[in-house]
Amino acid sequence: MLSVYEVPYICSMGKGISLAVAILFSVIVQAQNTYIDSLRKVLRQATDIKEQILVQQQMADWYRSSEQYTEAVTVAKQSLETALKISSNNLEVVKAYWILSNIYTNMEDFEVARTYVDRAYFVAETQSDSLSFAYALYAEAMLQNTIFNTDISVKLLHQALAKIEHPEQEAALVTRIYYLLYGVYVDWNEADKAMAYADKAIAYAKLSGNKNLLANAYSARAVCYTYRYEERKEQGILDTIMNVLDEAIVLYQRYPGQVLQNTYSLLRVNKASYYLKYYNIERAGIRQQIRSEVTEALQASKNIEGNESVLASGYGILSELDIHENNLQGAESNLLLAYTMMVQKKKPYYYTLINVLNSLVKVSINKRNYQQALHYQQEIAHYSNLLFNEESASNTKRLEAQFDFKKKEQEIQRLTDQAESHRRHKALLIGLIGIGLLGAFFMFRSYHFNLRYSLAREKQLASENNETALQVKYEKEEKARLKAEQELLALQQQKLQDEIMASQLQLQHKSNVLHQLKEKFIKEEPANIRQLFREESVMDNDFEKVKFHIQELHPNFFRNIGEHAKQKLTAMDQKYCAYLYLGMETKQIAQLLHVEPKSVRMARYRLKQKFDLDAETDLLSYLKKMV
Repeated sequence: MLSVYEVPYICSMGKGISLAVAILFSVIVQAQNTYIDSLRKVLRQATDIKEQILVQQQMADWYRSSEQYTEAVTVAKQSLETALKISSNNLEVVKAYWILSNIYTNMEDFEVARTYVDRAYFVAETQSDSLSFAYALYAEAMLQNTIFNTDISVKLLHQALAKIEHPEQEAALVTRIYYLLYGVYVDWNEADKAMAYADKAIAYAKLSGNKNLLANAYSARAVCYTYRYEERKEQGILDTIMNVLDEAIVLYQRYPGQVLQNTYSLLRVNKASYYLKYYNIERAGIRQQIRSEVTEALQASKNIEGNESVLASGYGILSELDIHENNLQGAESNLLLAYTMMVQKKKPYYYTLINVLNSLVKVSINKRNYQQALHYQQEIAHYSNLLFNEESASNTKRLEAQFDFKKKEQEIQRLTDQAESHRRHKALLIGLIGIGLLGAFFMFRSYHFNLRYSLAREKQLASENNETALQVKYEKEEKARLKAEQELLALQQQKLQDEIMASQLQLQHKSNVLHQLKEKFIKEEPANIRQLFREESVMDNDFEKVKFHIQELHPNFFRNIGEHAKQKLTAMDQKYCAYLYLGMETKQIAQLLHVEPKSVRMARYRLKQKFDLDAETDLLSYLKKMV
């Protein structure tokens, strides 16, 4: 709610509070708790699930209006869980999403608020009742208005009104819509339209039975009359303003707990502001009336978390009276109370704090305490900088949300246009298919007399095609058979070559053995000859195994190693490669070839050079990989 006091202070009360006022304060606090306690009692006793949902949503909205956001989110989510027990797509689910989006919008968590708005739309689209869309539209309108998209907000609000078929049955929602429209047109300085929407908000607030909505609507009307009074300066208009504020104040007194304390406090501060600004404060009665209004506001705001701005406004007004009465000490005391209370807040309301400091500067100058005035002026600069940073961050956050939402809307519009384009293409395709079918029908009629001939001709061509296909298939199979035979012959030839190589290896070995026998017959004893035969028998067995493995080698083994060698391989090199590939150890190879193991190692080194391998590369792995 707007305060008409141009310098909105917030402070706490002075020491001179009468016992009667203190008693009134206890009654106020008790009355404020009565409403929420009564809702809790109704919720505990409610057996109908829809009644439970209604009470939970009323509690959540009350907590939101009281800026108790943690409790508001908890109760709103409980109402959502209760609503989902009925079904996943009923009106109460949409209302729960609407309340959650409003809570997160007030908390400036726009991304989460947007998520709940989208969920509300999603559920609303599954229902035939247009009222669900009205709640979803209002939720988005609140969000868009908060991020400065007022044009979009107004459009959405009018769409929401159009979706409500029976406004009197949804008077609370209609009141909220008209109240938001009033706020937009006040910002646009269109007083007449703002007044019209404020009057409609009052009318539907009365139908809704929501006294807090009605009190706010009365305050809206008072603001509209203020614009009119500023233009015409007619006393009758000023009297109307005061009467409208009194109507709102009476609601708080007549319906305990149903009008929020901060609403009531602001009404009292507004009324005191009107007296201070528009009435003759030279009259003691007017000053007394101002003090009375401020005292009521201070009592209602005391000990209420987040209501320090109202307290400071009250103390600011009292300080203005003290300055007028030349009571600089009293003015300074009131302002210091406000200042102390504000700086103790984790996040003070900087506008109010700066105004308090401005008044302290003025009082210090009047007291000729220029050093203190300079100190307060420095404080003003400090908090003005903090205010600028806070507003910049808040505006940036809103503008970023505005940009993100616009980007998402553009993407949705692009997808919608794309879907529409696909739909048109599909319709065009169906039309072309229809035309094609119609043309086919006439073509069928025109070729009716040639159908038998065409069928016979087609049968003949099919028969010829089958014969051709069989002939082609036979030729392919014959070629495949010949190719397989050629490959088999090549394999057999390679195997024979391997066997010949193995035999040559064996013959060469036998020749070496015979040569050794000849020498041993000449030089050595028979016993040594028998030992040679035994060794040769063992070597024969090993060689038979080697021969078998060589024959089972890859048919292209010797050709492959010859191609990969950088230098020409000798027959002995090929033998070494074959033995190494078979995994034979150095000692076995040395025995087969009747050489020293050192010669085998040298042969390995020589082969690595011929294959151009470095020292780290394993020769056996290289041969395996090659094959």
